[in-house]
Amino acid sequence: MVRKRLFAPLGMTSAGFGAPAIVGKTDQPWGRVWFLWHAKPIPPGPQADNPPAIGPGGTVHCTLDDLAKYVAFHLRAGRGQPALLKPASFEKLHAPPAGQEYAFGWIVCKRGWAGGEALWHDGMNGMFYTVMWLAPRKQLAILVATNIGGDHVREGCNRAAAALVRKYAN
Repeated sequence: MVRKRLFAPLGMTSAGFGAPAIVGKTDQPWGRVWFLWHAKPIPPGPQADNPPAIGPGGTVHCTLDDLAKYVAFHLRAGRGQPALLKPASFEKLHAPPAGQEYAFGWIVCKRGWAGGEALWHDGMNGMFYTVMWLAPRKQLAILVATNIGGDHVREGCNRAAAALVRKYAN
């Protein structure tokens, strides 16, 4: 259903579930883990992603181009094509319950650089990490991704995102 009702209408042709690469092909990056002070590649397969039980959302993979299509869909918030959701549906998706910050996958917070509300989401499966910041009022998105996991990687990606915010949000 996710392929049919989200990926296809958005033109996310690379999107799928599980590890992004195919064994025996050089078609996508392999995830990596830190092992004895170096980055060890993990071949595609069941050990190269989150367990299927946290899918579909926790097992989605796609290229950065397709991730940008998904983010643009959220920035448009129902204005324009494709009309998959009504603006009121986005309002609900992007609005946390009173007194909270979490709204259906997004952390909603106020940021001066965003001109008000910003949406934040990150995810890691231990081998890949992605962080996204959206500034709907400015129609700006910052995406940072890597094919290696670990807390220090999260910190580095967040520093890179902050540098991009400083460069492009003003």
